[in-house]
Amino acid sequence: MSAARAKGPVTVTFLGGLGDVGRNCTVVEVNGKLLVIDFGVMFPDPALMPGVRQVLPDMDWLNSRASDVVGLVVTHGHEDHLGGVPHFLRNIEVPLYGSALSMALAKHKVTEARLGDRTSFHVLGDGERRRIGPFDVEALPITHSVPQSLCIVLHTPAGALVHTGDFKIDEAPVDGRLTDLARLRELGDEGIALLMADSTNADRPGRSASETEIGTTLRRLFAERSDRRLIVSCFASHLHRVQQICDAAIDEGRFVVPVGRSMVNNVRIARELGVLDLPEPALRTAEQLDGFDPSQVCIVCTGSQGEPNAALSRIAADTHSEIHLGPHDTVVLSSHPIPGNERSVFRTVSSLAKHGAEVIHDGHELVHTSGHAQRDELRQLHEACRPRWFVPIEGEYHMLARHSQLAREVGMRDHRVLTLTDGAQVVLRDGNLSVGRGVPAPYHYVDGALDDPDAEVIGERLALTAGFVHVTIVLDKRGHLAASPDVASRGWIDTDEHADVVDALGDEVAKAVERAAKASGSKTDAVDIERVARRAAGRFVGNRTRRRPAISTAVILLG
Repeated sequence: MSAARAKGPVTVTFLGGLGDVGRNCTVVEVNGKLLVIDFGVMFPDPALMPGVRQVLPDMDWLNSRASDVVGLVVTHGHEDHLGGVPHFLRNIEVPLYGSALSMALAKHKVTEARLGDRTSFHVLGDGERRRIGPFDVEALPITHSVPQSLCIVLHTPAGALVHTGDFKIDEAPVDGRLTDLARLRELGDEGIALLMADSTNADRPGRSASETEIGTTLRRLFAERSDRRLIVSCFASHLHRVQQICDAAIDEGRFVVPVGRSMVNNVRIARELGVLDLPEPALRTAEQLDGFDPSQVCIVCTGSQGEPNAALSRIAADTHSEIHLGPHDTVVLSSHPIPGNERSVFRTVSSLAKHGAEVIHDGHELVHTSGHAQRDELRQLHEACRPRWFVPIEGEYHMLARHSQLAREVGMRDHRVLTLTDGAQVVLRDGNLSVGRGVPAPYHYVDGALDDPDAEVIGERLALTAGFVHVTIVLDKRGHLAASPDVASRGWIDTDEHADVVDALGDEVAKAVERAAKASGSKTDAVDIERVARRAAGRFVGNRTRRRPAISTAVILLG
């Protein structure tokens, strides 16, 4: 049945990206079948999510509809849109769709996770229309900081739905591949039912600088430091930036040395696809650095966001096996901190500086431009699309709200602009849009090889950051204390210096337990005694030390 003849509503469910930067995921339903657009990760906040490696969209609702999912379309190769694909495939076996580069990056991830038998990879060319189940999918070229990004257009019974993915409107992109505004205007003339557009830079006026401007800055910086070793850090997927780093380095007579697992892999994949022009004679590995003069070397590495195990962080900590910093080094952070990563990034900058290296970031020079549209570019998109309904996506809530404001500024009526959050559903039917019941969309935390921790476990970890106090109570056959309570702690107080406080805590718990034992007579219940002891310990610790460590108790009954 064609989309034009199909009956019934079209439902859009937002499982991630509406309220946070990251873990982007949108699901569209037509005729009872689901098409997923993106399944990305989010950087965890170490202060709020201790021990967490990744945050993903929750899959409970999708798992309940697993047999209805006909495909997963990837808009581009960034981790916040692609990084969760292996986790998705562990739950749902489904084909993947996207540009050649996105599919190559996805294939590498899927192969590493040993999940290649659970999917197939299908390349969408620029301007191509493809039938995926009941979905009529059109892929349009759109500019971003990673090559071959796609704007996804779904031609549905309710009209055209446009999902931009991440984008900017770069009029001089490195690869010459422009955003297809002409086709978006045609679709606007025909009638776009719903526009879903990137909101990351909706707060920022004007236009983002063209990526080619960064190349100009890099060439100047490289020329001015012809006698120094250069280390440039950026996202491994930011291959337009990597290309410009390589071009500037080669023009200065330097070898290019990719460092960091994802950088090495992405450079290899991009060279194989012809996306990255890096001649073999100009390429070296980190193991080959010995014997080269600093003026001959340009290292391009991962770690621009201060990730603890990334190459730049290991270089800054002097734990990298091949690269050791000194006053002869210039480090360029060709990036800008993702919201929430600022502290980690500038901690890394300080560590680099302590080694005597010169550090350059976008506070000093134009070494980074955003891949996300600013307000003038967003206005240009809206004027081309002229949608009937609009939902801002991909951003923190204040970014979504600002994008909604801009939509109203270009003439959309208030009721046609919806600022939503994760879990929201919209239903399009007969030219109208309504907000559905929604689905649960909590964070899904990834940590280690066992079951992923839930919010309760993360809460317990947060409690442990203030320390831990454990009290053991031993009761005799009559239910009375057989010995003084034993107090053990970690991270609460210096127990040697404050032994009197530890003794007082034991005494307080002993009194509470004896009172409870007398009150219960011969019917001493270990669970009740444990509860009494925990309350007494928590009350004493809070009042005496004004601290709130995690409190636990254990009761041992003799005989």
